[in-house]
Amino acid sequence: MKKNAKIWLSLAVLFVGVFFTLITYFSTAFASKPIAVITDRQITDTLVDKTKDNYENKDEVRQQNLHLKILSGKYKGKTFLVTNTYSPSQAVSQKYRPHQRVIVSFIKGKPNIKGKPKLVEPKRDWVVVLSMFLTISVIVLITGKQASLLLISMILNSIIFYFVIKSDVKENGTRIFLIYSIAAILFTFVSLVIVQGLNQKMLVTLTATLLGVFVSFGIFYLIMKLTHERGIDYEAVDYATQDPRALFLSQTILGVLGAVMDEATDIVSSLYALAKHKADLTFKELFISGRTLGQEIMGPLINVLVLIFMAEALPMTILYLRDNNTLVYTFKYTLSLGVIQSLSSAIGIVLTVIFATLCSAVFLRNKKAEVVEK
Repeated sequence: MKKNAKIWLSLAVLFVGVFFTLITYFSTAFASKPIAVITDRQITDTLVDKTKDNYENKDEVRQQNLHLKILSGKYKGKTFLVTNTYSPSQAVSQKYRPHQRVIVSFIKGKPNIKGKPKLVEPKRDWVVVLSMFLTISVIVLITGKQASLLLISMILNSIIFYFVIKSDVKENGTRIFLIYSIAAILFTFVSLVIVQGLNQKMLVTLTATLLGVFVSFGIFYLIMKLTHERGIDYEAVDYATQDPRALFLSQTILGVLGAVMDEATDIVSSLYALAKHKADLTFKELFISGRTLGQEIMGPLINVLVLIFMAEALPMTILYLRDNNTLVYTFKYTLSLGVIQSLSSAIGIVLTVIFATLCSAVFLRNKKAEVVEK
């Protein structure tokens, strides 16, 4: 696809996205709970109390008076005056703005004791729609027609992920390794077969990816057993509704898969392109080329993993340190599990350099031998 065609198609997707965002913003038909809009031009916001804990952390308790006009449900068209209590930190509460659309609830279809609806949360579905179309627009701008395949892959993987979660909940974490091992295979196969097609290069990438995932996870699990899992605090798993150890292992498998598949695809595709332009490459030259390429991308990939983990853990780390917890205690309950998962993914990245290079070199050598025999 030509550059101008990519730009126009990307702009068209963005225009459609803005259109659907506006529809989603003003629509109330798809909400399971009543939707309301804050009709105030200026919200009355008063200070109720100032708080300070033993560690000199300061915060406030403030109260807003809001006029809500119900836009859907049994009380459509009616206006209510409600109060909202929040803290400026907004850690567990929410500050509302004029003309903001919100989700409300009524107890058993009726107002609560005070005859007023209860604020649930802001209406954010339009943000999701806008973000989705913005992402699609950027993908189209970069990849062109390939964007359709990427989107199909994302949709199918999302469907697979939904059924994986349903299976995990049904089994309550009792068959964690089986469920997520099958999921890793399905995610890899679907992603590669849609984007690359069902061909030999795809099979080589699939083989290298699965070897990287399961060998690295096997090493990680073996180390856990040899050390009797000392130092792993599973109670630090957030919102654990089942065995936290099972959740941690499932997170590790999927985390390793994400890092390994990216690297295996880069190495195999590069070696195939290299062999296509220089057909007289020997096995040793192919192996050295793959190893050199792996060394170049291995460091940035590991750094990306660490930075993503740090960004995710940053809010809780700051909160723990602000409450005068020690660095050791903070690391134990906010960083330790993420560091372990990052290390397991790093092992997978290092091993995948070897697996992807060997698989590509062996296959290309066999392919050349077939051509010579013919």
